[in-house]
Amino acid sequence: EVMHDPANLCDMDNAVERIVQAIRQREKIVVFGDYDVDGVSSTAVMLDFLDAVGADGAYILPDRHVDGYGLKPPGVERAIGLGASLIITVDNGISAFDALDVARQRGVDVVVVDHHQQLDHLPDALAIVNPNRRDCTYPFKELAGVGVTFKLVQALSTEFFSPEERRRYLNSLLDLVVLGTVADVMPVLGENRVFVQRGLQILNNTPRPGLQQLKAVSGYAEKPVKTTGVGFHIGPRINVAGRLEKPDIALELIRAKSDGQAAQLADELNRLNARRQALQREGMDEAEALVSREDLARDQIVVVLGEWKLGIVGLLAGKLCEKHMRPAVVCSDDAGGGLYVGSPRSIPAYDISRGIGACAEHLVAYGGHPAAAGFSLNAASFEAFRMQLIEHANDHIQEEDMQAELDIDIELSPGDLDIATIERLAALEPFGNGNEAPLFAMRGCKVLSRRRIGKGGTHLKVELEAEGRHCNGLWWNQGDVADKIHPGQRVSAAFVLEEDTYAGGGAVQMVIKDMYLER
Repeated sequence: EVMHDPANLCDMDNAVERIVQAIRQREKIVVFGDYDVDGVSSTAVMLDFLDAVGADGAYILPDRHVDGYGLKPPGVERAIGLGASLIITVDNGISAFDALDVARQRGVDVVVVDHHQQLDHLPDALAIVNPNRRDCTYPFKELAGVGVTFKLVQALSTEFFSPEERRRYLNSLLDLVVLGTVADVMPVLGENRVFVQRGLQILNNTPRPGLQQLKAVSGYAEKPVKTTGVGFHIGPRINVAGRLEKPDIALELIRAKSDGQAAQLADELNRLNARRQALQREGMDEAEALVSREDLARDQIVVVLGEWKLGIVGLLAGKLCEKHMRPAVVCSDDAGGGLYVGSPRSIPAYDISRGIGACAEHLVAYGGHPAAAGFSLNAASFEAFRMQLIEHANDHIQEEDMQAELDIDIELSPGDLDIATIERLAALEPFGNGNEAPLFAMRGCKVLSRRRIGKGGTHLKVELEAEGRHCNGLWWNQGDVADKIHPGQRVSAAFVLEEDTYAGGGAVQMVIKDMYLER
């Protein structure tokens, strides 16, 4: 597991030199972040460092509903209004061409810190630190935005701390680094593995009141947080601020100094998250109604348009993509002003940022990753864009690309359904993208009971028996299966094994990934 020298990142020397100068000369530095977990945690890391060295720092997080994604000319004007002579973009900026032109005209320097794919050419900035620049030879390309921000702070810290202080300080930031790395679904390999492993240790003992309260409302007051806890419980509560309100709520929570303020903000995020879940359930019903059998038979991609809140279109796209095993694009007119905003999610076989890039003539702005992206376009261009994207997807996606496959690692015997198996697996953690938890299979499981659980009966709870061993199973988002299986039937199940912290006493539960009735 190697940690690479931050100096290997292209432009790092320019970035460090300019930021050190700004700190020493007490210039106003404005950090411009993003509204998702990676953007908020990147902003938090950068601000934490500026605070630690006594710099004059401020931040701006864009409002998804008003500003859209990334640094734009009005954002530059806002930073200048705050007195900025240096702007540092984190988790965005690689495609901020117009904004960087305005900044240059106004005499403000910009350091771009990003991890998104480079478009045709690079924008004109004082420094662009991004391992995914085409000319960057940094050996590890999979850093999240917060990972790149951390590398910048790592390089900067040599100028301000003694070696001993520096090591302690950099370690203390890893509770923030793990948030963006896991929530942005970066592979838990190489450098990220170190960030996630150490980051979870730091997170579980974090002194930050905001993260303590956030863990509590997410159900982790008593039990340790693992990657699934960040991905499914803590991450969504940070994300929801920018989805439904302003991302500043989440950043203020992370940076909260008192328990009282932290508790209040954590509570607010928890309430917003419940509302987001309700909106998502309604939105999913509406989106599903727009996808016909004929569409699925004819097209290798799903493209729908509706009146959903911008904050949930990406979530709906993810659900449609998962359900129909093909890329899905969900567009909304929620932005107003004759603009539609779209959020695509894709399958491994199709690079969606390439797909929308091929239709760029119809778009106002776009950018992203192979698996997820974003764009906006004028309402009048929607139909032409839709036709062109469908054509592109149909040309580039084969029938076999749309088959869901589960690679079973090992068939488990009923005698292994215990905590000892989980303890033996612990050596392989942390699990996550690129290092998935082992997937087990078991045949001949007798169904003892099954019921729907969760709001609206969204999830399935089953009790299974194999060779006299009883085990509870949980299948997320598959409540409908309760109507298809009955006590006494036998099923084969594919599952990940987890400790059942709800039942306690060393019990385990199957987190089911698929199951079929045995004839």
